[in-house]
Order: sequence, then structure tokens, then C-alpha cells
Amino acid sequence: MKQDSRPIVIAIVGPTASGKTDLSLAIADKLNAEIVACDSRTVYRYMDIGTAKPSADEQKRVRHFMLDVVNPDQTYTVSDYKKDAAIAIEDIVSRKHLPIVCGGTGFYARALLQGMSMPDVSPDQALREQFTDFANVRGNSALHGKLEEVDPKTAAKVNVNDRFRIIRALEVFHIAGKPMSELVGQEEPPYRTIWVGVCPNDRNILRQAIAQRMEKLLEQGLINEVDTLLKKYGACQTLTNTVNYKEFLAYLAGTTTLEQATYDCIIASSQLARRQLIWYRANREITWFASDELDKAALQKAALEHIQNTIESLDKTPR
Repeated sequence: MKQDSRPIVIAIVGPTASGKTDLSLAIADKLNAEIVACDSRTVYRYMDIGTAKPSADEQKRVRHFMLDVVNPDQTYTVSDYKKDAAIAIEDIVSRKHLPIVCGGTGFYARALLQGMSMPDVSPDQALREQFTDFANVRGNSALHGKLEEVDPKTAAKVNVNDRFRIIRALEVFHIAGKPMSELVGQEEPPYRTIWVGVCPNDRNILRQAIAQRMEKLLEQGLINEVDTLLKKYGACQTLTNTVNYKEFLAYLAGTTTLEQATYDCIIASSQLARRQLIWYRANREITWFASDELDKAALQKAALEHIQNTIESLDKTPR
């Protein structure tokens, strides 16, 4: 049998605030790797603090791709991400480096790494504004109900408050004339992916990490970042749909207190973490490492050994 020539890619995934960035940097240092961010919000420029984007020093330490791709008021779809991230991986491989795909957006990871083919439907701003206006008047539940009517399979997979994905699915249906669930296909995965998951077993520890990170984000100037973006781009869909931004938009509008906005961020991030875990737990290829059972050095050592052993095994496996 022929040797499998598809590139090897490491995927480091898990819920928000679980330690993915630290682990990806440590692995990259050891394996001469470069990082492809897999996050539906760090693709946006200027949204640095609220998305916990890798710092300037971290980006100097290890080369990163798929950060700061578009402005917050621009449309960027999973199809765009899949295309651009594949180009980044090709570039990394061509220079004899190992790609590490790191992030918490499971839909992006699945599209890029697991052979999901997405419908080639260009965004329609007029349709998006129509659906946004509908949701502003009737609420997210009513918008989700419209999707249930035309594409119940997709609706069952999309959270009722994930307005962006609901609108995208409705947009695809109205332009293509078919539900997105019928247009999304499956191809052979383009890479040999080594899936690594990091998360504490105790969810209370994850909640504490989210709360501690919230304190750090506020110290770094999150409120000023939100205010600056609001003045530059207005209350665009990206800001109103993103945890740590929508909550402080309400604070800046005077409709809630600082304490309540902070609490709302922690709750929203905890809910996001739960959804991310549900998504990733369905992927049985992931080898999980418990960040509350190993200290940082031990976790990094265990993950590195797993990756090195798997690479060695893959290199001996025929197609």
C-alpha cells in the first residue's frame, strides 16, 4: 500500500479559558511548529483584549496565522476561514514546519480538518439586515423559529442565541433554495490530524478560570477597547454577537451596571464553554488531558509525548 502523504496537523482544542494557548505555545517551541488560530472572533482586527487573543510577545515567540484577518464590520464565513486557513497550512508545510491548529470554534475546526464541504453562497447584506431587523423586533427565539421552519436539522444544531449562524443558514436557504443541511457535504479529510483536548474535569475550576480571566481582561482595558470599537464601527453584528463585547455595550449604553456586565460576561463565557465541550466531546478522535489533574509542566510533557508517539505511528502507517 502507498504511504499516506497527507500533511500531519496537530489540533489543540477545548473550551474557553482551558489553557489551549499556553499548551500550543509550549508544543510549538518543542516541535518547531507554527500556529493557525481556529477562533471565529480572533479573525477580527482590534478585538484583542475581549477575545483573549495571543499577545504581541506570544506572536513573536511563535508565528501565528488567521489572526486579524478582517475588520469587525466585515462579513467572514466558515467557508472563508476554511479556504484561508488551508492556504496558511500549505505555507507552513512548504517551509518544513508543523502546523498547530489551536482554538475553541468547533465548527471551524470541523470544516478545516474533517472534510466538511460548505455551500458556496456569497453573503447578501440586504437579507442579513432584514433578518437582523426581524430579530431586533421579535427576538432571537423567533428568528430561530424561522430557521426551524425551513431547515430543522440545522436549527437543532445551532444555539437559539447564535444569531450569526442562524442568519447565515437562513441566507443560504433563501439564496440557494435549499436548506444548508442538504448543501453541507463530506469529503476525505485533507490532513492526518492529531487531536489534543485540554480541559479540567471539574467544571467549577473552569468557571473559576473564566472569572479570573475576566478580572485580567478588565485590568488590560477591555471597557476602553469596547468603547473604541463602538465609536469606530458602531454596534455592528460582530460586537453585538460576541461574548465580552455585547455585555459591555449594554454597560456603555447605561442599561446595566459594571458589576452586572462583568457577571453577565462570566455567565456567558461559562455557557459558551459548555457548548464548546458538547461539540468537542462528540469527536472521539480527541485525546483529552485534564488540566486540574496535572500541573502545567506535566500536562505539556504528557501532551508532547502523545503527539510525538502519534507522529511516529502515522509515519509508519500506509494509506
